[in-house]
This record gives sequence, structure tokens and C-alpha cells, in this order.
Amino acid sequence: MGKPRAFNIVLSLLLLYFGATAASIHPPLPADVTMNKEAGHGGCLIVKATLESGEELPFLVDTGTPLTLLDKSLAPRLGERLASLAFSMLKSGKQKCGVYAAPKLYMGNVPLMTGRRVVTYDFKRLSARAGCDIKGILGMDCLGHYCIQLDFEAGKMRFLDANYLDPAGLGKRYPIQPATNTIFRGIPLIQSAGLLAGTVTNTVIDTGNTGDSLVQGKAIRQHAAGSYSGGLIKRIKHFLAVKGVVNRDVALPGCVWEGNTYTNIAVGRGSGDLPNWLGLRFLARHLVTLDFPKRMLYLKQTSIGPLNMGGRTWSNTAGANRRCPFSFE
Repeated sequence: MGKPRAFNIVLSLLLLYFGATAASIHPPLPADVTMNKEAGHGGCLIVKATLESGEELPFLVDTGTPLTLLDKSLAPRLGERLASLAFSMLKSGKQKCGVYAAPKLYMGNVPLMTGRRVVTYDFKRLSARAGCDIKGILGMDCLGHYCIQLDFEAGKMRFLDANYLDPAGLGKRYPIQPATNTIFRGIPLIQSAGLLAGTVTNTVIDTGNTGDSLVQGKAIRQHAAGSYSGGLIKRIKHFLAVKGVVNRDVALPGCVWEGNTYTNIAVGRGSGDLPNWLGLRFLARHLVTLDFPKRMLYLKQTSIGPLNMGGRTWSNTAGANRRCPFSFE
């Protein structure tokens, strides 16, 4: 009886040792992060990240961008410029940008996992539109390492342990398939009809889009009946947006998506091989859990209409869709 007991003691010690070693090398997760008050209320989702110097800076959280970007003003701190890149963002113009080795970034005092490279960009125009001095974008080369929960009611972004989720309380789940094309490589896709219904196809989950959705133009025209209201000028502008004559988001009374009803939606036109996108204004009507390690999205509806900002509902039809799509050239 002595030998088995001794063996069990040794085995227990080994398990404790290796368990402690595994725990020690498991990357720590950042504490809950406070979102900016405008996130999901018509504004971008912005959080504070910290440089190795200890300087805390505002970063846009964008699942629709594959890479992490830093403002060009930070370039002198990044060391040797490894390459140059022609890079463009919507309404910000094309710029010649630099490619650098990724610096250490922190959330609080916890280091963030990122890609090996970052791209510098001049964020002045984007900052002006966002109403915040943005110093960078956290893209999927960073976010893809984590299970992230966006709780818009609490105003918190949480980093969760994917191994200890309770899916039963997280709402409906959607398998995530990262995009594989060159421009959008790595951004999250789900198989779903667009917000205004239609064919089931790849739908992008994009926290960098401040509108509700991008959809096919024909879907907007089909759902525009009954959406014309107000004075003559307003109705004419709405008609031109519905027909695609002007590039404006279109305000619609509502829709039914995945069996749930939503009111007061703002949609723009998608294009190319990814016509359907779900944006932050729509996501903010849910508790959102993005389990990137296990490639699963959970949506738990918490509101039918858009989030209320200070007693007024955001229903802008011109500029609601302020995401920052980009292209490599």
C-alpha cells in the first residue's frame, strides 16, 4: 500500500508543478475597460491603451480593420522604418504610410498581444469626425487573440476567458469565419442575411462602422416604402439617398433580423464581394460577446431601438456611417 500512496503523492506534486507552470505562462487578461460615452450612440468605440513609456492614448476598437495602426506623430518612437505603404481611408484620403515593428501596448498594466508590424497614419481628419484625438486603431491582429464582451448598457469592454464562458446566458450564437481575401484578411464574418433580409451570405461584424449596417442597394429600395416623411426638402434628400444618387445613409423605420424586431435603423450601401456589414449602432442594441479564439459570436438583444444619448435618439441620415474602410494599393 506504501508504493501506490507514494506514487500518488509524486503524481500530485507533478500535476501541481505543471499546472502552476501552465498558469504562469497563460497570458493575463486586462481588467474591464471603460468605453467612451458615445460608443454605440452614434460615435466610435474608443478605449485607452498605454505605450511602454506609460503614456495613455485613445485607440479606436475596430474589428473591420485587419491591422493595428498608430498615428504618424508616434513614428519617431518606433525605431527603424521597415517599409512604405500607400494606404487610404474613406474621406481621409490616400497617404504614404510607414511600416514598423510593433511596439509594446498595454491595457492598464497588462501587455496586449498584437501582430509583428504596425502601420502609421495621419488620424487628424478621422479625429475631427469622431470628436476625439484618436492616436491609433486596435485591429484584428490584436483583437483576434481575445474573447471580448461589449456591454453598452454598462459602458464596459471586458476581456473574458474563453475557456470559462457560459453560453446559455450570452444569447444567440453565430460561428465566425475570418475573411481570407487580401484587403480584409482576418476580419470576422458570419453567415447571415443582411439587416434588410435577402440571400444568406458573408456578413461582416464591424465595430468601426458607426451606423447600423451596410446592405445591398436593392434591399434599401425594397424597404423604403413608408419611410418618406417631413417637409419637401427632407423627402427629396431621402429619395436621392434611397435611389443611390447621393452617398448618404438612409433612415428606415425598422426591420426584422434573425427573428428579432428593431426600430429606427440607419443603413448605407455595401459594395463588392462583401455587401453586408453590421455596425456599432446595431451591435449596441445587444450584449455582444466576440469569442475570437473559439470563433464564435454571441448576440443577446437588450434594446429594440438605438441607444439613447442624453434624452435624444440618434437618427442622422447624413454621415451615420462613419466607418474607416481602407485599401492597400
